[in-house]
Amino acid sequence: MSSNVPARDPQADQNRMAEARRWVRRKRILYTILGIYAVLSLMWFLIDMADGTESLWFYWPMLGTGIAVAIAAVALLGVGGVLGTDWENRQIESYLKRHRNPDSSA
Repeated sequence: MSSNVPARDPQADQNRMAEARRWVRRKRILYTILGIYAVLSLMWFLIDMADGTESLWFYWPMLGTGIAVAIAAVALLGVGGVLGTDWENRQIESYLKRHRNPDSSA
């Protein structure tokens, strides 16, 4: 009795595992950034409310930091293919092509 289960490629499994680790690491970093943003936003709000409500300013640092968090999210998770896995693979292939033969160019 033979089974029709195809043989698993250990290299492909290692590549998938490495990609999964990178993805989880990026998500962890993004969640850390989001947590810091939430704490900072709360701090700015509380400071502004303790100072008085005549002139509200807490939303300005929240807006600026929020833009930075959004940029970090795009850079880490590659929304829409920008700096995503495909881009990373193309960059790796390009690097390997340039550095494959050390005697070819300086």
